[in-house]
Amino acid sequence: MSTIDEYAGSGRPGGGVWGAKSSLACFIVVVAGVLVVSIATSLALTLGGVSLKDPQYPLSLVSIPVNESAILLLTMLFVRRSKASLSALGFKRVSATMAFGMALLALAMLFSAATVAWLQNAILGSDPSEEAFTRLVTPRDPAQLLILITFSMVLVGPVEELFFRGYVQKGFEDSLGRVKGWILASLLFGLMHGLNVVRAIAPTLVAGLFLGFIWQRLGRNTTAVAIMHGIYDSIALTLSFLAGP
Repeated sequence: MSTIDEYAGSGRPGGGVWGAKSSLACFIVVVAGVLVVSIATSLALTLGGVSLKDPQYPLSLVSIPVNESAILLLTMLFVRRSKASLSALGFKRVSATMAFGMALLALAMLFSAATVAWLQNAILGSDPSEEAFTRLVTPRDPAQLLILITFSMVLVGPVEELFFRGYVQKGFEDSLGRVKGWILASLLFGLMHGLNVVRAIAPTLVAGLFLGFIWQRLGRNTTAVAIMHGIYDSIALTLSFLAGP
């Protein structure tokens, strides 16, 4: 294990058994893994007769479980290597009151991210690639919406918060300090979401800053921000569905 990782787990306040190098390595491996499975999924869908430009159903019904499974598997490999416990990853009990608070914070986060997205479009004009991507992933009927909301709550929120906050941000913070670790993890959160649409980077950076800050304030409670993340995505999906084609 590297010197910086040893220092991170040496008993300093908030320390764990991994540090910045492990967090960065985990991020790189996960991004590479997501790219590989995304390409493989696209090829499989094409061979199966699904048009990627005008699919019969929203591609998110396939991409979410596939991509989140890859993120979970690769993150858990690093978690096992680091011998991390559930408590070290931030999995804690959440009260009903806290869950309600996470829902309110999700609304504030969505408003902030949407404001950034609106400003981008106001300054740069509409982005055809962003509009095309939205059409590909937006649910088309209530049943699809319900499935994607379920995915958001049980897959996207928990898996991405385990990865970004529970493992990546913790490692950065323990090695680099709370502020630097928070900002760096949030930046990587935005960059990863820019793999689909470049203009998604700024809004998701804002969302990442929200999630990382609340995670810190709640004593590194990954469960709480997983709920917040899931609700954020669920509301965004619902609004996109209600907006129509």
